[in-house]
Amino acid sequence: MKAKQLSLGFLVSLLVLITSSQVFAKAPPVAKLVQIEGQVEYSRNGTNWNPVRRTKYLFSGYHLRTGKDGSGVLINQASGMSQELGSNSQIEIDGVKVIVIAGSLSEPQEEETSLFQSLLNKFAKAQRYTTVRRGMSLADEVCDNKVRTIRSVTVSPGHSDLVWRNACPEYSYKLVIDNAMPIDVPAQSTSEMIRYNVAGSAVGEHTYRVEVFDKDGTVYIPKAESKFQVMSADKENELAAVLEQVGDDIFLETNLLEEQGMYVAAMDAYREYFQQNPDDNDMRPLLIQSYQVLKLSNLRESEARLYNAGLEEDY
Repeated sequence: MKAKQLSLGFLVSLLVLITSSQVFAKAPPVAKLVQIEGQVEYSRNGTNWNPVRRTKYLFSGYHLRTGKDGSGVLINQASGMSQELGSNSQIEIDGVKVIVIAGSLSEPQEEETSLFQSLLNKFAKAQRYTTVRRGMSLADEVCDNKVRTIRSVTVSPGHSDLVWRNACPEYSYKLVIDNAMPIDVPAQSTSEMIRYNVAGSAVGEHTYRVEVFDKDGTVYIPKAESKFQVMSADKENELAAVLEQVGDDIFLETNLLEEQGMYVAAMDAYREYFQQNPDDNDMRPLLIQSYQVLKLSNLRESEARLYNAGLEEDY
């Protein structure tokens, strides 16, 4: 009986460890705030407030408040209906409902076609990569010599970097493009990822692979090659015009880039966003997913730890 009790206790403990990092995972945002003017602040818990300076996605439990010169337009993600948030107002997002605590919020009206399903799908997928693997140190993850690259990616004249995981501080690399002479890429002991600019490549499709070396020779050669597509300057200009219409909406911006296969450009957009908005933890699964897509597993793991720590601070 004692052995069975110990076994059951072990299984329960194991289950807790596996699921603990996902206990606090949030559902996708239910609204977003646009056309922000003046003093506008948000809070994830109703206690700590942060300024809102650009399009802001809002999750259940969030609070918003405006100052005497503050205002914005609240768009429900599911319905696409909009409401104007007036000055000296405060609201709370409760599930899919908006509760007015003070001030004014206009009646809903037609605004735009809802992108809620796309957002829902992306967040559901991104949540799979927020789990922190227990029992594995970051050092173990960093020094995995098997460098895998995204199978297909698009670059452009303005976004012309290929990226891959920095396998280990002392490892160097050879980048082989179209089976031509290998390009030596030296070790970068302090870099969180390796970047190589392929701006000189012709428009069209190319193959590439990344081979890994230490001081004694080859330590890893991938079995299959990856591909990168070089976008023309004209097509990039067309894309830039569309992105300009999107404005400062990080979800729409990165969605457009990813639809074009520009996963490195999308990752860079996410990274810039979180440098400017480090408190926006509930949107962080999108960056985590971006790292996963680009096979940057050490950065995915590190960002997942940061995300889970931020969620626990809210409780």
